[in-house]
Amino acid sequence: MRGPRLLWQVFLVYLATLAVMIAGLGWYASYVAREFYMDRKQAELETVAKMSESRICELLERGALPELREYCAELAQAISLRMTVILPSGQVMADTAQDPRQMDNHANRPEVQIALRGEAGRSTRFSHTVGQDQTYLAVPLRQAGSVAGVVRTSFPVQSLSDAIRAVYLRIALVGLAAVVAAGAVSLLVAKNITRPLEALRQGAERFARGELKHRLPRSGAEEIRMLAQSLNHMAADLDQRLETIVRQENEHQAVLTSMIEGVLAIDPRGAILSLNEACAEMLGVDARKARGRLVHESIRHAGLLSFVEEALTSSEPVERDLEATGPGKRWLHAQGTLLHDGQQRQIGGLIVLHDVTRMRHLEKIRRDFVANVSHELKTPITSIKGFVETLLHERLEDKENSFRFLGIILRQVNRLDAIIGDLLMLSRVERGSEEQTIELQCESLAEVLRAAVEMCEKKAEDKSIQLDLECPEDLQAEINAPLLEQAVTNLIDNAIKYSASGAAVGITALCEGQMVVIRVQDQGCGIEAVHLPRLFERFYRVDRARSRELGGTGLGLAIVKHIVAAHRGLVRVESAVGRGSTVFISLPQERTKNT
Repeated sequence: MRGPRLLWQVFLVYLATLAVMIAGLGWYASYVAREFYMDRKQAELETVAKMSESRICELLERGALPELREYCAELAQAISLRMTVILPSGQVMADTAQDPRQMDNHANRPEVQIALRGEAGRSTRFSHTVGQDQTYLAVPLRQAGSVAGVVRTSFPVQSLSDAIRAVYLRIALVGLAAVVAAGAVSLLVAKNITRPLEALRQGAERFARGELKHRLPRSGAEEIRMLAQSLNHMAADLDQRLETIVRQENEHQAVLTSMIEGVLAIDPRGAILSLNEACAEMLGVDARKARGRLVHESIRHAGLLSFVEEALTSSEPVERDLEATGPGKRWLHAQGTLLHDGQQRQIGGLIVLHDVTRMRHLEKIRRDFVANVSHELKTPITSIKGFVETLLHERLEDKENSFRFLGIILRQVNRLDAIIGDLLMLSRVERGSEEQTIELQCESLAEVLRAAVEMCEKKAEDKSIQLDLECPEDLQAEINAPLLEQAVTNLIDNAIKYSASGAAVGITALCEGQMVVIRVQDQGCGIEAVHLPRLFERFYRVDRARSRELGGTGLGLAIVKHIVAAHRGLVRVESAVGRGSTVFISLPQERTKNT
């Protein structure tokens, strides 16, 4: 409920105060005017009495009543008052309004009694003589130091009331004018007082809306100016603090957003305080909808929920590896610790999630690589060791078998040499790609592809396989010719190995947008889809027995992958069982800006 405005409160208080003061002053002025009128009449009477004292006393002493009455009539006419002369005994000797002989003794009249004591007497009462209220003024007549009589004047109360009423009217008009003027002045003063306060109120509302750059005007009384200055200082301080908080919040959000680790903050009851996009993506939730909700309502991961409870109840940091559910298998390494405020009070927990899926995958590849390379090296070494021991045991007496064994040993040594050579080649390509020491130049692809085809012609002729090359002569790209030739040669060699006799292998190159695509297509047995993601891993074989029988080292496609990566390109395979395989190499036509 809204109360009255300060302007009207101040104005009405001022106006009421002034009205009461003016009313009091009017009443006092009326009282003073009435007394002043009475005092003036009394002074007139006393003056008349003193002036006529000797004459009236002389006439009374001589008993000249007609002359006395005539003299009193003249005086009464001069002062416009009724005049009465009374002896100390109370007998009326002269009266300007009635025959004294018909009037009562006036010794008991209050004003007469006071005048006989030597003082001026005053009284107001109803007069039976004139039939209306009269105001009487009586003064003593002194002769030889004693009161020789009383001179009394009277006038109607109505005439006094009329005179006072005229004074009252004037006083009321003046008071009303004073009230109006005072009201205008008080309204002006109230506005002058409340205008700065209204400006302060409006400024405070702008501060509340967040307009902290606004500054209040410093006007009005000193106290109001000091208040405006204090509010301006407060707004400036709040603005600076809010800018600091916003900047820190933006920095905090920027850090959380740029982190690849998932960050999840929860309060002691399990409600989500904050989580970054990485965490939302790992857990498969909407970050905006999850904030403020209980972690059990938003996250459907039993292992993580158990870890959260453990982190909230443990006084020490906790860690655990979790397997995340979802469309793809993902491993998370979770770290949890308690959150404390500035007073070291527990306000929740912090969970940091690291996606270690790639690390797990790399560890598995490393283990597989170590196992595979150990197996690949151990097989020829075991064979060599066995045949050498046999030769030592036979002491070379059986030359035919000895030469056969030596041939086998030579083939195994050649196999070891091929494996080590491919490993060295792979190592050089990886190191050159990482150190960016592989030089790329704009060269013709046709020459490189023809060289690769020539390297494989002998092997293709032995299996009656036709090599078909299609490449525009003007097609160029940023390449390292020897390395790209090695990669294409490996692909053609694989296509020949796994193609039946009399088949054809197609090698084509064309421009697609900003990329140059080299395609090697065979008509072999094809590859199952389950093997395609791992096809370019080192020593990975789809059919291990057949691969060794064909003399492969298991590193050819891995070398292709790293050579293409050194060219900042991509390699992929499309294959289906019984329909052959196609390998695509996509290379950029122009060198990228960061090279």
